[in-house]
Amino acid sequence: MAQMLNRITPAVFLFIPVLLAIVLAGCGGSGAAASPADSAASGKDSSTSQEKEPKAAESMSMELKGTIEVDGSSTVFPVTEAVAEEFRKVHPGVQVNVGVSGTGGGFKRFVVGETDISDASRPIKAKESDAAMENGIEYIELKVGTDGLSVLVSPSNDFVECLTVDELKRVWEPGSTVKTWQDIRPEWPADEMRLYGPDTDSGTFDYFTEEIVGEARASRADYTASADDNVLVQGIGGDRSAMGYFGYAYYAENQDKLKLVAVDSGDGCVLPTDESIESGEYQPLARPLFIYVSVESLERPEVKSFVEFYMENGKQLVREVGYIAQADEVYRQALADIQSGDFKGIAAKQLAAKEKAAMMKEAEKEPAAMELKGSIEVDGSSTVFPVTEAVAEEFRKVHPGVQVNVGVSGTGGGFKRFVVGETDISDASRPIKAKESDAAMENGIKFIELKVGTDGLSVMVNPSNDYVECLTVDELKRIWEPGSTVKTWQDVRSEWPADEMRLYGPDTDSGTFDYFTEEIVGEARASRSDYTASADDNVLVQGIGGDRSAMGYFGYAYYAENKDKLKLVAVDSGNGCVTPTGETIESGEYKPLARPLFIYVSMKSLERPEVKSFVEFYMENGQQLVREVGYIAQAPEVYQQGLAKIR
Repeated sequence: MAQMLNRITPAVFLFIPVLLAIVLAGCGGSGAAASPADSAASGKDSSTSQEKEPKAAESMSMELKGTIEVDGSSTVFPVTEAVAEEFRKVHPGVQVNVGVSGTGGGFKRFVVGETDISDASRPIKAKESDAAMENGIEYIELKVGTDGLSVLVSPSNDFVECLTVDELKRVWEPGSTVKTWQDIRPEWPADEMRLYGPDTDSGTFDYFTEEIVGEARASRADYTASADDNVLVQGIGGDRSAMGYFGYAYYAENQDKLKLVAVDSGDGCVLPTDESIESGEYQPLARPLFIYVSVESLERPEVKSFVEFYMENGKQLVREVGYIAQADEVYRQALADIQSGDFKGIAAKQLAAKEKAAMMKEAEKEPAAMELKGSIEVDGSSTVFPVTEAVAEEFRKVHPGVQVNVGVSGTGGGFKRFVVGETDISDASRPIKAKESDAAMENGIKFIELKVGTDGLSVMVNPSNDYVECLTVDELKRIWEPGSTVKTWQDVRSEWPADEMRLYGPDTDSGTFDYFTEEIVGEARASRSDYTASADDNVLVQGIGGDRSAMGYFGYAYYAENKDKLKLVAVDSGNGCVTPTGETIESGEYKPLARPLFIYVSMKSLERPEVKSFVEFYMENGQQLVREVGYIAQAPEVYQQGLAKIR
């Protein structure tokens, strides 16, 4: 990201003449003519610059102050951050804070009024727009550029040059059976394919799945997902068998570490380039980039001035960052709309156009068949994921017309989506918190809680570690508590080696993280932060399994699947060392790290026949599938009670 921002530094010099012209205008009156430098900086001819300069000078002469909150897409971030950096030089009294929560994460904040502007790499969804309207948030949509999603492999991959849209769909669709490169084409190696991509809060994820899989947010979940594009670059670039996708601009910044794959949408293989993206030849992965601006925020002079500045200078900075700029008239029209001051009228007009387009699209759909059909959205705990995915796989065999999308955003991430009505079911490796339950109630989301199994959080080291067999709860607390001074194994016990300890664990959206910190540290979410955190348990397995000095924790079932790569550590809670096993977890002897697993189901969603049928199927078959995955099943009566709740 720093490289991207460094590339725009030359743009600073283009604004110096503009500032001089402003000072001169303030001294000599509003009739001062625009200089050639002014014209060059704005990207317009001199006559246009002369016409608009007096208004710009008047705006800039104000001593603007205040704070502007922006959040959203990591793809749009470098453009907005570049604009913000230049704007601060003109208006040092205005603080522009630009966050990177992903398109979906940005909209979550925007629709409740937490931000003034939302960066987005896809159009706002109907449910997001509805949420904004319910909260009295009117907004204006402004298109700022175009990007081409790029499919990447490692430069050492010498067999992949092009993939068809159908091949990409087979790789990425939910329930995909593609495990090796040979599964795509028989002449390719039988090497296991390792996949990388953006997380589910990303507009890149939404756009790719909609264009490639055919349905937004429908994706296999067994891939390394990250909101940090640098993580994806490193993962793909360092692994001959890896493949992933993200925005073209990030490839452009890292082309020495990555290899582009051409995409064939039916008219031959096309590589993403500036020319093929701008011309529309690169299909179907060229996508628009937006900012959404709150109408209420636009009434504040600092926000209005910032958005005007964005439209006046965005074209140049979009190009500097590496994206495709819009035609001049797009920026001019947007600027005219903002300068008109009729923000509510513009917002209403845009909303009406969107509603009309949605109605036309709905009218084109064929009537649904009477058989069970639909889509069920599930997200949440990576621990519960294998159970729900196993249930979904069996359910699809009985009801092929129902698409069950199971995401892995972590327990906390799943609840964030569930409590605003984005999902039907939330997987959880801890009970719902009071504040999450309150948020659901505030949004009219009533739910039922169903216990589906029990897991034992497991502490693990590398198999070559020949000195650690057991740790007390107090020792674990000393290692993991905030401000921990434990750096080496010798810091835990003096007779152990002075080797530096490298720690691995789940990220902060995980129920595993919440449960472990509460039981070991004594306070949920209280943890040292200098450890490798990942929502992907495979990352943790590889990290611990590949390092003699490593230690980490996650669910027992993942240990059971990878016991050849890991060594279990017994835990002493005061009654002697106990190793987690099926028996010690079920009996309660393994304390304090045995924890329940849940699914939370929206009552409103249960009114849909496909959701009700799926949850019934879960309760009827869950006991067997929980055991097959490697967790501890509940007593039969627990599942029967769950079934009774639904019926």
